[in-house]
Amino acid sequence: MKKLILIIISSAFAIAAYSQATVKKDKPNIILILADDLGYADLGAYGSEIKTPNLDRLAKEGLRLREFYNNSICAPTRASLLTGQYQHKAGVGYFSNDLGLPAYQGYLNQESLTLAEVLKANGYTTLMSGKWHVNGKGQSLPWQRGFDHTLLLGNGSYFDQGDYNGGKQIPYFIDGKPYPLEAGKYYQTDLITDHAVKFLDAEGKKDKPFFLYLAYTAPHWPLHALPEDIAKYKGKYDIGWDELRKQRYDRQLKLGVVDKNTPLSVKDADVYEWNRLSYDQKTQWAAKMEVFAAMVDRMDQGIGKVLDKLKAEGQDGNTMIVFISDNGAPAEEMVKWYNGAIRNTGPVGTIGSYESQSKNWSYASNTPFLAYKDYLYEGGISSPFIAWYPSKIKAGAVEKGTGHVIDLAPTFYALASANYPNKLNEVTLHPLAGKSLLPILFGEEKEVPRNEPLFWERAGNRAVRDGKWKLVSTYPSYTWELYDLDSDRGETNNVARQHHDIVSKLSTKYFDWAKKTGVVEFSTIEDKEPQNMKDFRKSKVQELPRSGYGVTSL
Repeated sequence: MKKLILIIISSAFAIAAYSQATVKKDKPNIILILADDLGYADLGAYGSEIKTPNLDRLAKEGLRLREFYNNSICAPTRASLLTGQYQHKAGVGYFSNDLGLPAYQGYLNQESLTLAEVLKANGYTTLMSGKWHVNGKGQSLPWQRGFDHTLLLGNGSYFDQGDYNGGKQIPYFIDGKPYPLEAGKYYQTDLITDHAVKFLDAEGKKDKPFFLYLAYTAPHWPLHALPEDIAKYKGKYDIGWDELRKQRYDRQLKLGVVDKNTPLSVKDADVYEWNRLSYDQKTQWAAKMEVFAAMVDRMDQGIGKVLDKLKAEGQDGNTMIVFISDNGAPAEEMVKWYNGAIRNTGPVGTIGSYESQSKNWSYASNTPFLAYKDYLYEGGISSPFIAWYPSKIKAGAVEKGTGHVIDLAPTFYALASANYPNKLNEVTLHPLAGKSLLPILFGEEKEVPRNEPLFWERAGNRAVRDGKWKLVSTYPSYTWELYDLDSDRGETNNVARQHHDIVSKLSTKYFDWAKKTGVVEFSTIEDKEPQNMKDFRKSKVQELPRSGYGVTSL
């Protein structure tokens, strides 16, 4: 017992010693904004017709990257974003579910420090408002991983605290304590914004710099929005997804966020032909996208409030803001998943509805890329990237980049002159996997210099990016496809047969990385995959109407 007490005391002293970094008043504030299920083409600054004036302003006054990658789905992206590790190294290799191995335990491990833990130890106040999703088994909650003040939301309805299954109520938490709310009396996106603004109001006048992690749930399904926002988009999507995709692509080329030699990806066979739908079908589908656009619009309004508060506190001149999305727009169809067909009891957008935009509209959201959330084609892993830092970042810049979420931690640590330790409390920490983006953000480089490729693995899907080459396979197939992304980022022409040497080289590197990172063949752990996640994978394949086109309802 005495030995245990000594260990605890020693650990406490170690944490205290690591936490007493000297505060420098000139250190910049850092705000990291994360959208959920937002496609590459869903912001005005990336070709969208959706009204996002605040994010567009950040893009105009800051920098955009054409190539910035996530991990294709919520929890794995957040694990890498928060720790600077590939998701398996951080313990979230699959999702926030435990598949029985350390790399797949479903929550952040102790060998991977969070942004909050490192920045707090280097003199920052650490704030978080929104979605967390890296706390399987109730482990590694934000207030346990370095955040001073938090609003933590569950996943589900935007109007009440019901979970995705429509059953139990998920409590919200403020600084670790349950936060009761009355159903129908709030809107989740506004709640996230309001608490972020409250945090900034409290911290803005202090000498200490702050780090704010602003993690919106929007525009993740269910499609819920406020009537005044939906009204702005009435009739906007009567043109259908094919024409919308064409218009977005044309704007992307003019904006420079898509290279002029990038072809549009091939349309999936199960994406409906808009012109073959009946009037009623078109009306139903257009209503979904009107709500989706309203959700993005409301999130942008919230970001505007954060910018206004920064300015009011005199902090806008010394703050870096980075905006990204956690994955591409989704393909899942809610009628097939989470009892969506049973739960739809009201018009789309209302508290009684349970809809997603599905593959049809996500086909336009991910313009010009192939595939969707959870796939490792460009449509699944490409994120808009906006960085803003007045006087430090050249206004209006658009660069190639080839950044990845593992690069955010080293970027912020370099910006904050923060020390990242090798060991803490007798735990040897994983070295950071990414590279600082500061040379690109500050105009010193056009691309991230890397000593090795970028790698992905998610539920058996695999990919490697090395220079212009991308190797990819989609589970349960193990057949590699190879694309030259310099000329074919739409992934229209598989050149694996013409370049056996490149396939061999990159696949060897992949398997070396997988072994070092704790990745295992998904078939060996697939039996531990929860049924709802198996259903999720099935829900991404869209069926054509049983009675053919022209029926009243889909």
